[in-house]
Amino acid sequence: MKRVLVGGFLALIGSIWGAAIFIACGMNLVSGWSTPPGQFFSTISEVGLSRSLVLAVIVTLIGLAILVKEYFTRDKN
Repeated sequence: MKRVLVGGFLALIGSIWGAAIFIACGMNLVSGWSTPPGQFFSTISEVGLSRSLVLAVIVTLIGLAILVKEYFTRDKN
């Protein structure tokens, strides 16, 4: 049960963290960008939030992995 709570909190914290980065960068878009990354990801990289976004995605994925693992494990009781 404790692992489910930890996984849920990690997934929640990571998704809120990522959403905050998306909102912050979405409100302050750059005026010039190149085509492959696009305007939004150019803004994220120019503001310096690339590492934070990657960490938020990693935390979310770890939380979801814990939840999936606990969903498929059988109870020993």
